[in-house]
Amino acid sequence: MRDLAGRTAVLTGASRGIGPYIARALVKERMNLVLAARSAAELEGMAAEACASDVRAIAVPTDVADRTALEALVARATHEFGTVDVLVNNAGIVRLLAYHKLRAEDIERIIRVNLTAPMLLTWMVLPGMLERRCGHIVNMSSLAGKAGPPYNEPYAAVKAGLIGFTESLRAEYRGTGISASVICPGFVKKVGIYQQLSERTGLVAPWLLGMASPEAVARAVVHAIKRDAPEVLVNPGPTRLLMTLAELSPSLSEWVMRCSGMVDLFRKVAEFSEREAVRPDEDA
Repeated sequence: MRDLAGRTAVLTGASRGIGPYIARALVKERMNLVLAARSAAELEGMAAEACASDVRAIAVPTDVADRTALEALVARATHEFGTVDVLVNNAGIVRLLAYHKLRAEDIERIIRVNLTAPMLLTWMVLPGMLERRCGHIVNMSSLAGKAGPPYNEPYAAVKAGLIGFTESLRAEYRGTGISASVICPGFVKKVGIYQQLSERTGLVAPWLLGMASPEAVARAVVHAIKRDAPEVLVNPGPTRLLMTLAELSPSLSEWVMRCSGMVDLFRKVAEFSEREAVRPDEDA
């Protein structure tokens, strides 16, 4: 899908974290936007910013964990713009804690928000895309989905699920005009859960893990849509090497994870989260 101008994108998780950066990158491509998140006030601000750049944008407050809300989101997008050409499944939450200390509700909500919602939204927009023989799905995964970190089992599981989901979509719909891409950032500067916890705890990610800017993540989304990239790893060199290592030698990858300080980092973050009672919704 080389030319995005005038096409319509639905973006979940649009109001916080990397969401606003993705929205601005899509606006630069002259796309119309359907912005979805739970925060109505922040969404309205993002929609106004987009409209100021002479594209059409609407804010649709949505809890992606609610199937009825997802149906309403797609209905509103179709009513306002006629089509959904691009779906960016960006909404996500995380809960860093020793797995046996998690509540069942935490696990269930992380799965609903991070995996069930993208799968349902994709299922809802696919018929229209198939009818027009044109559409692209972007799933925001994570390096955690390629090499699961400790104290983060539900998040690692759902992000790995998004990678597999994307691969299956590409294989099944090849030749129909429909495609899918998965974006895998690691630690992101300035915004998101890492930034929040870094500010609260003073902890810094090991240099070997690398850092990506939110602008780089947003550019990766646009690149994936325009170039039909199957998967984009956003973080710089050392992180890419670690991901290759994880696939070739899981045992060696575990050793590097321990020696790099990543296990210790996540343990300290989990301890902080337990003390401060950080809930998943605070990290959305």
